[in-house]
Amino acid sequence: MEARTISIVGLMAAVYAVVTLLPGFPVIGAPGSEIDLARSLEPIYGIMMGTYFGPLAAFLGAILGKILSGESGSLLFTPLALASTLSAALIYKGKAGKIPGWTISGLILTVMIAIWSTTQQAHNAPYFALPHVAAAAIAFGAGGKLNKSLRSGKMEMAPGVFLVSFISTMTGNMLGNLIFVAVYNPSPYFFVPMLAITLPERLFISLASTIIGVPLIVGVRRVAKLST
Repeated sequence: MEARTISIVGLMAAVYAVVTLLPGFPVIGAPGSEIDLARSLEPIYGIMMGTYFGPLAAFLGAILGKILSGESGSLLFTPLALASTLSAALIYKGKAGKIPGWTISGLILTVMIAIWSTTQQAHNAPYFALPHVAAAAIAFGAGGKLNKSLRSGKMEMAPGVFLVSFISTMTGNMLGNLIFVAVYNPSPYFFVPMLAITLPERLFISLASTIIGVPLIVGVRRVAKLST
């Protein structure tokens, strides 16, 4: 990587790490773990930095943040930053070879949902994955329109950023569920009441991503145009 690229990745990782140090939402049943406000940065990183450097910056930032905060239990969940950021980046990229990026994003989430459906927890909480299924459906059905919205360069991109952020954060959440089940093996009925917690939480993260991301993306693009 060029020195400039390394500097940008390092800077964005540092920003992510600092936001990770802010108080987050505790993960019920996983002592020492919490859902960071930094999750709202992941879709923004994916849109602004692409499929390589966005996930890298978020992942490094997640690791650094957990090390600095001493939350060793949360290190297990740092791969969520990769998955979430990559999901948004794929939709923004538009094409990955000859395959639409949003199709790949939807497939990643669909595979996770399929794996989740094989667990005992899923059998006892069949409705828990409905928001994840909805997110995958949005990726498959509206991915092209979302890509155009993100590339509009106007404040009107807000609905697109919100929906992409929702797809992104639900992807990270499903990966987190799979890790949580594999590592902690919670009660088969653990996820029965969790839909009422997870959906508002993920909508909040999507809204935060939109509020932060839209003006930031527009501003960065304007600066980039002025510098060219």
